[in-house]
Amino acid sequence: MTELTEKQCQFVTNKAAGVPNREAAEAAGYSVRSADVTAGKLMMRPDIKAAIKAAARVVITADSDSMPRKHYADPMHFLEDVMNHAKMPVAMRVDAARQLLPYKHARMGEVGKKASASERAHAIAAKPRFSPQAAPTMLRAIEGGKGKE
Repeated sequence: MTELTEKQCQFVTNKAAGVPNREAAEAAGYSVRSADVTAGKLMMRPDIKAAIKAAARVVITADSDSMPRKHYADPMHFLEDVMNHAKMPVAMRVDAARQLLPYKHARMGEVGKKASASERAHAIAAKPRFSPQAAPTMLRAIEGGKGKE
């Protein structure tokens, strides 16, 4: 059996942790453009499959005290612990951070219906509809108009 490279070892670790193929390949350092193809090729290799099975057994038999808390009442606290856990694979930590993001930060420009309606009303009120128009600056006679014969 051949020796696995560092990228392949990281891919195996991420796959054993339950990360999807593409994300495991990206987290291992493979190109983002070809992560699907690379992950597919790696998953066809028998030595990679055997390494994933062996790593999965190690992950299952690892000590259960790896997480700081035993029970979580809130999913946000669980995601925070996964994101900050040093022993977790990087891809798993990134996925936890991605899932936690909507709880911490709103999207740019995302407001509710009432807030957007209020903003529209203020914009309409700022420019009055029936405001007086400015008087003409100078009256002049047009030469060659209709009334001239």
